[in-house]
Amino acid sequence: MNASAIACKLMIYFSQIIGPCAMTFLFLATFDRWACTSRSVKIRQLSSINIARRIFPIPFIFWSLVSIPYLIYCDFIPPFFTCGFTNILFAQIAISFLAPIFSVIFPLIILIIFSILTYRNLHLMTIANAQQQSVRTRLSIWGQQITRMMIIQAVLIISCTMPRCILMIYTIATLNQRTIRSLNRIYIEILLDQLTECIMGLDFASSFYIFCLSSSRFRQTIKTSLKRFFKLENNQVTFINTSRPTAALTVTKTHDKQN
Repeated sequence: MNASAIACKLMIYFSQIIGPCAMTFLFLATFDRWACTSRSVKIRQLSSINIARRIFPIPFIFWSLVSIPYLIYCDFIPPFFTCGFTNILFAQIAISFLAPIFSVIFPLIILIIFSILTYRNLHLMTIANAQQQSVRTRLSIWGQQITRMMIIQAVLIISCTMPRCILMIYTIATLNQRTIRSLNRIYIEILLDQLTECIMGLDFASSFYIFCLSSSRFRQTIKTSLKRFFKLENNQVTFINTSRPTAALTVTKTHDKQN
């Protein structure tokens, strides 16, 4: 086995780990958002740093084990020596089940479900505190901002994953024609594959920009943090007079004049 074959195997192996891991963390972030807004104390306890630290290595371990067959059944395929599957059965399983389910369909369904549940939790919190005007106002603003963030993020994820989903459907539909493809068709499909992966990657960098666009409190927090980091705050020195005022004592002497 030469170095090129090893590079081919490792490239596909790590690509199959990084993508599903990123989608798994996106799902966990959505789950955490639902848990921290729940009215149940037990569910809110799931949203903690200690649990997050324990769960963090699990996706890497799980997807590393699931992706082991890619190391076995991936290699350069003649006559064009493109990096692909050497086993037809595993290729059908990977293309028709693993890639579309774990990269597109399942994360999208989970995101939509927990976004709806989070909005429901916020709505119930607003109703429960309806008698307190100050609390109701704060929760109403918070609920509106969270709702905007969820809607924008859901629309963006659907828009970014839809090209990848269409390409997956096309790949599944033309699976039996892969052996008779022309060279130009192979290059076009490779280009589309790379483009759809880049577009889908926008999902993972969208949260920051969504928060900035939809939350005024988040924008204000960023401004304050940047001012502190670059030391742009206007430090005003206020002089305070700490000396104690002395009371003036006036002594009036009255002289009685005897006429």
